[in-house]
Amino acid sequence: MTDRADHWLTRDRLIIYPRIFLFIYAAAIFYWLFMASGNFDMRGHPLGTDFTSFYAAASLAMQGDPHLIYDFASHFAAEKDVVGEQLNLYYSFSYPPTFLLLLAPFAKLPYLLALALWLGTTLFLFIVMVQKITKEKETIILLLAFPAVFLTIGHGQNAFLSAGLIAGGLYYLDRKPFLSGLLIGLLSFKPHLGILIPFVLILCGHWKVFISAAITTLIFAAVSWLAFGTETWLAFFDSTANTQNTLNNGVVGLYKMQSLFASLRYNGLGLAGAYILHSVLALFAFAAVVWVWLQDVDKHIKYAALCSGTLLTSPFLLDYDLTVLAVPIACLVHYGVLNGFRPNLINILCFVWLAPLIVRILNLYIGIPWTPILLSTLLYQIVMVCREKLSEQQIINE
Repeated sequence: MTDRADHWLTRDRLIIYPRIFLFIYAAAIFYWLFMASGNFDMRGHPLGTDFTSFYAAASLAMQGDPHLIYDFASHFAAEKDVVGEQLNLYYSFSYPPTFLLLLAPFAKLPYLLALALWLGTTLFLFIVMVQKITKEKETIILLLAFPAVFLTIGHGQNAFLSAGLIAGGLYYLDRKPFLSGLLIGLLSFKPHLGILIPFVLILCGHWKVFISAAITTLIFAAVSWLAFGTETWLAFFDSTANTQNTLNNGVVGLYKMQSLFASLRYNGLGLAGAYILHSVLALFAFAAVVWVWLQDVDKHIKYAALCSGTLLTSPFLLDYDLTVLAVPIACLVHYGVLNGFRPNLINILCFVWLAPLIVRILNLYIGIPWTPILLSTLLYQIVMVCREKLSEQQIINE
């Protein structure tokens, strides 16, 4: 460590602190389950909240009515059938029919067992893929203690799956291009988290990965079409207007979202202005990511840039989506341990690690774009790490 301000984070503390977080999470989950009644927690919300939507969608698909997933009344009725008639809050389903292929097997299990298996299998994928990048056993504890993991478990969401696919796609990029493309292609179930990937693959000449990802995406869509029919895909395309309305008008609560667009809308800026300013930030992020990827630097720096830039680019971003931040954090720590850390980078990484736990609350009470500022700071740090490495190489060559 090169900066005295970083000296507070000793190796002993790095071992102890994550375990304290893990203990708190375990206690909170145990208490939540102990106080639950059937499928509902003590607040009257279904356990796994968003998984209610996934499970109901899978149930409709298995019953032979997949097109009804995109009909509000039918899907809401299916959610009530799943968890109980006392459900009074609708959990929407805005994913393409490809996602149903991944969800369908879980519909054959009881709801709570399906929830546990969903979270367990996707968490395993997430941990395995990120740990492959760092090759450090301690990574597992740090990942389990990452606050975004706790949020994803609480929401019953798919962030472990999307983050695991991104991490795996990056890890196998040069090792097994076709496997890398397969993992990236499967990410098409959540396309807003893969916006930058095709551009990076093309501009940097990773054609095998790009072709594999494209073929996987097409096959993924074709199989879902064969399984669920044209009517389901048409219903999905018709539902995109509602999805856009959800984003534009903050139907799910703008303070819950973590993008610059959402923050500007939450503070009263008009729709056009919010999109323009968000697009400007997204273009800067895109330029920074491409510049880093075109340089001859360590791949971990490139991975960190792509993941950070991806989160800055998407206007639709919720706090559990910040699970993807585990990848740049892991990459920068791995690189820093081997090559040294920039001044204050460790402190910044600690803030980034803690961010998913507090940004929703901060957004609610103080209308500052906390997450975009933090992500921009992180991407700036990555660019500076890249520049310093290039300068070192230039000096050596001279």
